[in-house]
Amino acid sequence: MAETTTKTFINSDFSFNPNNNLTTDIANRALRKYAEGFEAAKTLEGTIPIILDTNILLGYYGMSQNEKPKLIQFINTYKDRIYITKQVEQEYLRNRLPVIKKDFFGPLNKISDDFSIVRNEIAGKLQSFRESKKKILSQDYPTLWEQLSQMDTEIKAILTDEKFYNEILNQVGTTTQNNKNIAYIDELLDLISTLKTTNSLEETELTFLKDLFDKLMVDYNNAKENVKWKYAIPGCGEQKEDASGDFIIFHEMLKFMKDNSTSCIFLTNDVTKGDWLQFDKHPHNHYLEQSFLKTDNIIFVIHAEQTLPNISFENIHKNIRTEKSAAEQIAQEDAKLESTIINIDAKKGFGFILSEPNLYFYYADVEGEFEELHKGDIVSFSVGKNFEGEPIAKNVKKIVYSFENSPTDIRKEKIAHINHYRGIGFISNQPENLYFHQAFMTNHDDFGKLKVGDEVEFLVGLNADGEKIARLVRPTAQQ
Repeated sequence: MAETTTKTFINSDFSFNPNNNLTTDIANRALRKYAEGFEAAKTLEGTIPIILDTNILLGYYGMSQNEKPKLIQFINTYKDRIYITKQVEQEYLRNRLPVIKKDFFGPLNKISDDFSIVRNEIAGKLQSFRESKKKILSQDYPTLWEQLSQMDTEIKAILTDEKFYNEILNQVGTTTQNNKNIAYIDELLDLISTLKTTNSLEETELTFLKDLFDKLMVDYNNAKENVKWKYAIPGCGEQKEDASGDFIIFHEMLKFMKDNSTSCIFLTNDVTKGDWLQFDKHPHNHYLEQSFLKTDNIIFVIHAEQTLPNISFENIHKNIRTEKSAAEQIAQEDAKLESTIINIDAKKGFGFILSEPNLYFYYADVEGEFEELHKGDIVSFSVGKNFEGEPIAKNVKKIVYSFENSPTDIRKEKIAHINHYRGIGFISNQPENLYFHQAFMTNHDDFGKLKVGDEVEFLVGLNADGEKIARLVRPTAQQ
């Protein structure tokens, strides 16, 4: 990949900060430049450079076989204008093989196994029904019993017919065989390797950005919910040990824009965390204003599906992996999730629940238990919608984790990572470290005293996605 020239250096004078002072003139010029250029940017008119987010590239592996050629064609058509930032390049290379395994081969390999399970479940449930109703149906409703017996025979004959199962093995096997060498021979990787890249940031710039990110996250986390949007920065929606990647990408673009005196189009599929785009897919105005303040140009952050409506970026393999049965899909809205209350207003009758990815569900329907809930309580809930179609938490119920009631379940491990700015940490655990939030501490003041290597005791619970996390974290007695 060819790199661009550079002369700008990222430091306190040239960096994105929501707290930078603006003038009405800067704000007006920035927003007007965005409004006047958005339609052309969305339709990719002109010659403005296009920068692709990592999720566009990695999303390729979970896309339908019918959609993948369309993405390849798009990149080929615009490759003279497309750039990859160094952070995006590194994220793509680091995650390509794991994503291929998780979002491509893994789900393919499960199709035949899952079908075998479904066959057994159908036959088993029908047989169970017949046995449980045999006396009443055979004696009082003999005609129904005869019809049910005939149905059982016909369904079993269909289920035991191996033609369809063998066809699954044949077609899925062909796809697997055709892509068996994708780790080494990959059409997308071939194409990306020909694209231009922005320059790598120097170590001093990266260190500066990571420190700045942590400081700005303190402002974001401490902001009241009704003004939190003012403090949003790229990466604020992430829940992982090192969440500064998007913040670095943003600055790679700023530097590129300044050095080349140009605006740029940033295509992303990241619209669920609310950090690149707001949840309604509109831009954060302060991103526009601050980028214009530093470069006299605009970053047009656009959801890829707006610009490329003929391409479906849906990860069809993800649905196969997560939907265990049709019954579970039907009952999705009634699924019990688990998380922590981060704020509650008893007088006004509402509160906020911490949930991935940094979404705070408003709730009011707690069926008489509202008075018993407090900040820091762990609750189960299901997700519904309010009258505007926005997600809210329903059927909120308190869950009690207790060291006293579960003494045999208490775990003791050491802190593997701690980020005091963001209020999160990870505890050593196999095969994956356990995440915990400052809100999960039995004593919130203890969080600021924790450091890597400290031993803590805790109970294992779940997050809002059903993944294991640490609950009731506290330093062990000997510390």
